[in-house]
Amino acid sequence: MKDKQENQGSNAAQAKAKQAVSRLVKQIDANPNDYRLYYQLATVLTEMQDYEQAEELLMKAQGLFTKDQKAQSLLNYGLGNVYYQAASFDKAAQAFGRVSDEALRSEAYQMMAQTAMQKNEYQRAFAYALTVHDAKPKDPSINALMGDILMAMGNFQQAADFYDQSLAADKNSGPVNFSRGLTAMALDEDANPFMTAAKRLDPDFVKRSQQRVNDIATLVNKRHQDGGSSAK
Repeated sequence: MKDKQENQGSNAAQAKAKQAVSRLVKQIDANPNDYRLYYQLATVLTEMQDYEQAEELLMKAQGLFTKDQKAQSLLNYGLGNVYYQAASFDKAAQAFGRVSDEALRSEAYQMMAQTAMQKNEYQRAFAYALTVHDAKPKDPSINALMGDILMAMGNFQQAADFYDQSLAADKNSGPVNFSRGLTAMALDEDANPFMTAAKRLDPDFVKRSQQRVNDIATLVNKRHQDGGSSAK
Protein backbone atom coordinates (compact mmCIF):
# COMPACT_ATOMS: atom_id res chain seq x y z
CA MET A 1 0.00 0.00 0.00
CA LYS A 2 2.82 2.36 0.97
CA ASP A 3 4.68 1.66 -2.32
CA LYS A 4 1.50 2.43 -4.27
CA GLN A 5 1.06 5.74 -2.42
CA GLU A 6 4.74 6.63 -3.04
CA ASN A 7 4.35 5.87 -6.75
CA GLN A 8 1.23 8.02 -6.93
CA GLY A 9 3.09 10.83 -5.15
CA SER A 10 6.05 10.46 -7.52
CA ASN A 11 3.79 10.51 -10.59
CA ALA A 12 1.99 13.62 -9.31
CA ALA A 13 5.33 15.35 -8.69
CA GLN A 14 6.53 14.48 -12.19
CA ALA A 15 3.31 15.78 -13.74
CA LYS A 16 3.64 19.01 -11.75
CA ALA A 17 7.28 19.40 -12.85
CA LYS A 18 6.37 18.88 -16.51
CA GLN A 19 3.68 21.55 -16.21
CA ALA A 20 6.24 23.91 -14.68
CA VAL A 21 8.66 23.23 -17.56
CA SER A 22 5.95 23.93 -20.13
CA ARG A 23 4.91 27.15 -18.37
CA LEU A 24 8.49 28.42 -18.05
CA VAL A 25 9.33 27.64 -21.69
CA LYS A 26 6.34 29.77 -22.72
CA GLN A 27 7.43 32.57 -20.37
CA ILE A 28 10.97 32.50 -21.81
CA ASP A 29 9.57 32.72 -25.35
CA ALA A 30 7.56 35.76 -24.28
CA ASN A 31 10.36 37.33 -22.18
CA PRO A 32 13.71 36.16 -23.61
CA ASN A 33 15.61 38.93 -21.80
CA ASP A 34 14.64 37.80 -18.29
CA TYR A 35 17.62 35.73 -17.07
CA ARG A 36 15.73 34.66 -13.93
CA LEU A 37 13.35 32.56 -16.04
CA TYR A 38 16.28 30.51 -17.40
CA TYR A 39 17.48 29.94 -13.83
CA GLN A 40 13.98 28.89 -12.72
CA LEU A 41 13.65 26.44 -15.63
CA ALA A 42 17.08 24.98 -14.91
CA THR A 43 16.08 24.55 -11.26
CA VAL A 44 13.01 22.52 -12.27
CA LEU A 45 15.10 20.42 -14.69
CA THR A 46 17.61 19.79 -11.90
CA GLU A 47 14.81 18.65 -9.58
CA MET A 48 13.76 16.26 -12.37
CA GLN A 49 17.40 15.05 -12.45
CA ASP A 50 17.72 16.17 -16.07
CA TYR A 51 21.18 17.55 -15.38
CA GLU A 52 22.37 17.59 -18.97
CA GLN A 53 19.52 19.82 -20.18
CA ALA A 54 19.80 22.06 -17.12
CA GLU A 55 23.54 22.56 -17.74
CA GLU A 56 22.99 23.21 -21.45
CA LEU A 57 20.25 25.77 -20.72
CA LEU A 58 22.32 27.69 -18.16
CA MET A 59 25.41 27.79 -20.37
CA LYS A 60 23.29 29.03 -23.29
CA ALA A 61 21.80 31.70 -21.00
CA GLN A 62 25.28 32.78 -19.91
CA GLY A 63 26.08 33.45 -23.55
CA LEU A 64 23.00 35.67 -23.82
CA PHE A 65 23.85 37.82 -20.79
CA THR A 66 27.63 38.16 -21.06
CA LYS A 67 27.71 41.79 -19.87
CA ASP A 68 25.26 41.42 -16.97
CA GLN A 69 27.19 40.50 -13.78
CA LYS A 70 24.02 39.94 -11.75
CA ALA A 71 22.77 37.49 -14.39
CA GLN A 72 26.15 35.73 -14.58
CA SER A 73 26.20 35.27 -10.81
CA LEU A 74 22.72 33.73 -10.66
CA LEU A 75 23.41 31.48 -13.65
CA ASN A 76 26.73 30.34 -12.16
CA TYR A 77 24.93 29.63 -8.89
CA GLY A 78 22.42 27.56 -10.86
CA LEU A 79 25.25 25.70 -12.62
CA GLY A 80 26.87 24.98 -9.27
CA ASN A 81 23.63 23.42 -8.04
CA VAL A 82 23.34 21.30 -11.19
CA TYR A 83 26.89 19.99 -10.79
CA TYR A 84 26.40 19.46 -7.04
CA GLN A 85 23.27 17.37 -7.58
CA ALA A 86 25.05 15.45 -10.35
CA ALA A 87 27.95 14.77 -7.92
CA SER A 88 30.44 16.68 -10.13
CA PHE A 89 31.90 18.40 -7.09
CA ASP A 90 35.00 19.93 -8.70
CA LYS A 91 32.84 21.63 -11.34
CA ALA A 92 30.36 22.69 -8.63
CA ALA A 93 33.12 24.37 -6.62
CA GLN A 94 34.34 26.26 -9.71
CA ALA A 95 30.83 27.47 -10.58
CA PHE A 96 30.04 28.61 -7.02
CA GLY A 97 33.43 30.33 -6.92
CA ARG A 98 32.40 32.50 -9.90
CA VAL A 99 29.42 33.98 -8.02
CA SER A 100 30.34 37.62 -7.46
CA ASP A 101 26.97 39.21 -6.64
CA GLU A 102 26.90 40.30 -3.00
CA ALA A 103 23.27 39.20 -2.53
CA LEU A 104 24.14 35.63 -3.52
CA ARG A 105 27.56 35.41 -1.87
CA SER A 106 26.40 33.80 1.39
CA GLU A 107 24.38 31.13 -0.44
CA ALA A 108 27.34 30.41 -2.72
CA TYR A 109 29.74 30.09 0.24
CA GLN A 110 27.30 27.76 1.98
CA MET A 111 27.17 25.55 -1.11
CA MET A 112 30.98 25.71 -1.39
CA ALA A 113 31.13 24.45 2.21
CA GLN A 114 28.76 21.59 1.37
CA THR A 115 30.76 20.81 -1.78
CA ALA A 116 34.01 20.71 0.21
CA MET A 117 32.27 18.37 2.70
CA GLN A 118 31.43 16.00 -0.14
CA LYS A 119 35.13 15.99 -1.08
CA ASN A 120 36.13 15.31 2.57
CA GLU A 121 37.93 18.67 2.67
CA TYR A 122 36.70 19.48 6.16
CA GLN A 123 39.03 22.39 7.00
CA ARG A 124 38.08 24.14 3.76
CA ALA A 125 34.39 23.40 4.40
CA PHE A 126 34.72 24.86 7.91
CA ALA A 127 36.32 28.06 6.59
CA TYR A 128 33.51 28.66 4.08
CA ALA A 129 30.79 27.79 6.60
CA LEU A 130 32.31 30.05 9.24
CA THR A 131 32.18 32.99 6.80
CA VAL A 132 28.45 32.39 6.30
CA HIS A 133 27.91 31.89 10.04
CA ASP A 134 29.49 35.29 10.73
CA ALA A 135 26.90 36.85 8.42
CA LYS A 136 23.93 34.73 9.57
CA PRO A 137 24.69 33.47 13.12
CA LYS A 138 21.11 32.36 13.87
CA ASP A 139 20.35 30.67 10.55
CA PRO A 140 19.35 27.05 11.37
CA SER A 141 20.72 25.63 8.10
CA ILE A 142 24.20 27.10 8.55
CA ASN A 143 24.33 26.07 12.22
CA ALA A 144 23.35 22.53 11.18
CA LEU A 145 26.07 22.57 8.51
CA MET A 146 28.65 23.75 11.06
CA GLY A 147 27.54 20.83 13.23
CA ASP A 148 27.92 18.37 10.35
CA ILE A 149 31.44 19.58 9.56
CA LEU A 150 32.58 19.50 13.18
CA MET A 151 31.10 16.04 13.70
CA ALA A 152 32.93 14.80 10.59
CA MET A 153 36.13 16.23 12.15
CA GLY A 154 35.39 14.38 15.41
CA ASN A 155 34.64 17.54 17.43
CA PHE A 156 31.43 16.18 18.97
CA GLN A 157 30.97 18.76 21.74
CA GLN A 158 31.29 21.73 19.36
CA ALA A 159 29.05 19.95 16.86
CA ALA A 160 26.42 19.44 19.57
CA ASP A 161 26.54 23.15 20.43
CA PHE A 162 25.83 24.13 16.82
CA TYR A 163 23.04 21.54 16.49
CA ASP A 164 21.49 22.99 19.65
CA GLN A 165 21.59 26.46 18.08
CA SER A 166 19.98 25.09 14.92
CA LEU A 167 17.22 23.36 16.91
CA ALA A 168 16.61 26.52 18.95
CA ALA A 169 15.57 28.19 15.67
CA ASP A 170 13.85 25.15 14.13
CA LYS A 171 13.09 22.23 16.45
CA ASN A 172 11.12 20.36 13.75
CA SER A 173 14.06 19.23 11.61
CA GLY A 174 14.30 15.43 11.62
CA PRO A 175 17.87 15.30 10.25
CA VAL A 176 19.18 17.86 12.78
CA ASN A 177 17.51 16.04 15.70
CA PHE A 178 19.06 12.83 14.39
CA SER A 179 22.54 14.37 14.14
CA ARG A 180 22.18 15.87 17.61
CA GLY A 181 21.30 12.38 18.81
CA LEU A 182 24.51 11.04 17.28
CA THR A 183 26.57 13.65 19.13
CA ALA A 184 24.74 12.74 22.35
CA MET A 185 25.72 9.09 21.82
CA ALA A 186 29.34 10.10 21.18
CA LEU A 187 29.36 12.25 24.35
CA ASP A 188 27.74 9.50 26.50
CA GLU A 189 24.62 11.66 26.90
CA ASP A 190 20.98 10.59 26.59
CA ALA A 191 20.25 10.43 22.85
CA ASN A 192 16.65 9.19 23.21
CA PRO A 193 14.83 12.57 23.13
CA PHE A 194 16.59 13.55 19.90
CA MET A 195 16.24 10.16 18.21
CA THR A 196 12.55 9.94 19.18
CA ALA A 197 11.94 13.38 17.66
CA ALA A 198 13.90 12.43 14.52
CA LYS A 199 11.84 9.24 14.02
CA ARG A 200 8.61 11.18 14.45
CA LEU A 201 9.62 14.02 12.13
CA ASP A 202 11.47 12.13 9.37
CA PRO A 203 11.28 8.33 9.75
CA ASP A 204 12.58 7.69 6.21
CA PHE A 205 15.73 9.74 6.87
CA VAL A 206 16.36 7.83 10.10
CA LYS A 207 15.94 4.50 8.31
CA ARG A 208 18.36 5.53 5.56
CA SER A 209 20.90 6.75 8.13
CA GLN A 210 21.05 3.66 10.35
CA GLN A 211 24.68 3.01 9.39
CA ARG A 212 25.68 6.30 11.04
CA VAL A 213 24.15 5.10 14.31
CA ASN A 214 26.12 1.87 14.01
CA ASP A 215 29.34 3.80 13.31
CA ILE A 216 28.92 5.99 16.40
CA ALA A 217 27.97 2.97 18.55
CA THR A 218 31.17 1.22 17.39
CA LEU A 219 33.22 4.32 18.23
CA VAL A 220 31.69 4.59 21.72
CA ASN A 221 32.14 0.86 22.44
CA LYS A 222 35.78 1.00 21.35
CA ARG A 223 36.38 4.02 23.58
CA HIS A 224 34.84 2.23 26.55
CA GLN A 225 36.94 -0.88 25.88
CA ASP A 226 40.05 1.29 25.70
CA GLY A 227 39.07 2.93 28.98
CA GLY A 228 38.77 6.35 27.33
CA SER A 229 36.55 9.23 28.34
CA SER A 230 33.87 11.07 26.38
CA ALA A 231 35.03 12.76 23.19
CA LYS A 232 34.83 16.49 23.55
